[in-house]
Amino acid sequence: MKFFYKFLLITIFFTGCAVNKNISYQPNFVAENYFLFAETAMQQRDIDSAVKLYRKAAESDSNNVYLKETLMQALVLKAYFDKSANSEIIETGKIFCENNVKSEKIYSIMAESYRIEHQNEMAEKCFKKAVKIQPTMRNLTAYYIFQQNTKPPANIKLLKKAIKLSWEDEKLVLTIAELYSKIDSLKSFEILMHAYGKWADEASLMPLLTAYEKQGSQDKVLEMIQLHIDENRLLSAPIKTYLIGRYFLFEQYDKILDNKDLCFEVGTQDILKYLFLSAIKKHDLDIGVMAGLAIEESGELTEEFTSSFYTYFTDLYLSENNFTEAANYLIKADDINTIHSYIFEVDLSKNTERKEKIYELLIQYLNLSKDKSKANYLLGIFHTEFEEKETALGYLDKLPDSFINENELNLLVALAYIQSATDIAKARSLLTDIEGINVSPNELIASLLFGTEQDSIAYYILKEEIKTNPQPDVSTFATCSILGELYDKPDSLLIILEKGVVLYPENSDLLNAAGYFIAKYEFKEKYNEAAVYLEKAVLLQPESEMIWDSLAWLYFKQKKYDKAIEAMKIPLSKEISHSEIAYHIGEIYLSLNNNKKAKYYFNLAIELNNEKRSVQFSKEILREY
Repeated sequence: MKFFYKFLLITIFFTGCAVNKNISYQPNFVAENYFLFAETAMQQRDIDSAVKLYRKAAESDSNNVYLKETLMQALVLKAYFDKSANSEIIETGKIFCENNVKSEKIYSIMAESYRIEHQNEMAEKCFKKAVKIQPTMRNLTAYYIFQQNTKPPANIKLLKKAIKLSWEDEKLVLTIAELYSKIDSLKSFEILMHAYGKWADEASLMPLLTAYEKQGSQDKVLEMIQLHIDENRLLSAPIKTYLIGRYFLFEQYDKILDNKDLCFEVGTQDILKYLFLSAIKKHDLDIGVMAGLAIEESGELTEEFTSSFYTYFTDLYLSENNFTEAANYLIKADDINTIHSYIFEVDLSKNTERKEKIYELLIQYLNLSKDKSKANYLLGIFHTEFEEKETALGYLDKLPDSFINENELNLLVALAYIQSATDIAKARSLLTDIEGINVSPNELIASLLFGTEQDSIAYYILKEEIKTNPQPDVSTFATCSILGELYDKPDSLLIILEKGVVLYPENSDLLNAAGYFIAKYEFKEKYNEAAVYLEKAVLLQPESEMIWDSLAWLYFKQKKYDKAIEAMKIPLSKEISHSEIAYHIGEIYLSLNNNKKAKYYFNLAIELNNEKRSVQFSKEILREY
C-alpha cells in the first residue's frame, strides 16, 4: 500500500496547487507576489526555489491557511524525490499546528511523514485530527490503510463511512473496493458494479473482470468486455487481444468473425492469426483472404509460422474448390514436412470427399511446380496409402536421392517402397543413407514390416541381422522371440534367444523370454539354465507379474508345484488381466488338487480372452470336469 500513500499525497498536491483565483482568502500584496513567483518556479520544475518562495508567502500572511497548505504540498513533492525532506514537513507542520491552524490537508501530510519516519503514534494522532476536521473519502481511506499496515485489523467503520460519501475520485473508489475484497468480497463486488455503472471506462472495468474471474465466471468476463466494445467505449489493444484469444481458445470462431473490424483495427500478428484461423474453421473465404493478406503484407510473418500459414491459406481455397489458388499457396508453403502433415492430417480413407479434393490439389500442385520433386513425393505417398502400387512407384521412382536425403525422407520413402513393391534392396539403400541413427537398415526394415502381411520377411531379415551383426540391438531379439514362434522351429529360435542373453545378460525382458521359452517348449535339459535366467530376471524386476509367471511355469514343468504357487504370489496380489497367467494358475492349482480354484482361474482365462492358446487349453480342461 506504499504506492497508495504516494498517490494520495501527490494528488492532494496537484489539486491544491491551483491558480491564484482559487485562493479562498485573498493574501496581502507581498504574500501574493511570493505565491505567484513560487507558482512560476513550480511550472519550471524548480522545486527547491518554489518551496522557499511558498514559505515566504506563508510567512508574509500568517493568517492565510491556504498558503500554508500549499507550502506543505510543495514539501510533499520535494520529499517524493528526497526522503530527507520528510523531517522538514514535520517541523513545518508542528509550527503551523502550534498556531492553531486547523487544516485536514496539513494533518494528512504530517501523518504520512510521521509514518515514513516510523513515528506511528504521532501519525495516528494526525490521522485522527484530519478525519475529525474533514472526514473525506481520501482521509478515511488513508487512515484505514495506515491502521491495516500498523495494527491490523483496521476499523471497518472508516471504509463504511468513506464509501457512503460522494463518488468523485474513481481511483479512490476502486481502491476502497480492493480493500473490501480482503474482508467482504460481496461488498467489494457491489462497489465495482456501481463504479463501472458510473464511469464505464477501462479503469473500472478491469477490477470488475478480475472479480468475475475469481468467481469462476469466465463467460461473464468475456460478456462484459464484448458489451464494452459494442457500446463503443474506449478499450486498450491488450484487452481486445485477450478477448479474441479467449474466444479462439473456447472455439467460439463465430464471435471472432463478428469482431473482424476490431481485429483489423488492432492489427497485431496474434489477433490477425486468430481471425485468419477462425475464418478457415468456418470456411469464410472473404474474411480469411483479407486476414491472410494482412498478415502477409505486415512483413512480420515469423519463420516458424510461415509454412503452416500458407497451408492454412491452401485449405481456405481448397474449401471453395479453387484448386489453382490452393496449389499456389501450397507452393509458397515450401517445407515438405509441413506440407506432408497438412495433406495427411485427416484419415483420407474415411473421408472420400476430402480424398478427392486432396488428389485434385496434388495434381494441380504438380502442374504448377517448377521443381516436381515435392509433388512426386506426395503423390507417391498418396497412392501408397491407397495401395495403388504401380501408380505410387511411378511417382516414387522419379525422386532424386539428393531430394530424399536433404529433406530426411528416407524412412517414409523406404516404407513406401516396401508397401508398394516389397523392394527390400531399395529400402535398404535408402536407409543406409540415414545419418546419426543407432539401428541398422535391417532392423529398420524389419520394424517397418513387423505387424504387416510381410512380417515373415521381417523375421528372416532379423535372423540375418543377428547372424551378421556382432552387436544387434536388443529389440531385435525381442521381436524375434515374437515372430520366431510363428515362422521358425523352436530349436532355431532358442539359439537366437540364448545369443541375446549372452550379449545382454542384464536385460530382464530378454532373460524372461529365453527362460519362458525353455519352459514352454519343455527343453528339459535346459531347465537349470532357464531357472538361472528367470531368477535373475525377477531380481531385476521384482514387481513384474509376467516374469514371476514365467518362473512359476518353469517350476510347474519341473513338477515343483509348491514352489510354483509360491512364485505366483506377485501375480495373485494384483488384478489378473492376462489369459495366459490365469491359465497357468489354474494348471498349478489343478496339480495341487485344488479343483475349485483351478476351475475359477480357467474360467477367468476364458473371460479375459486375450491369448488364444490359453483360452483353448482352459476350455478343453473345463470340458473334462
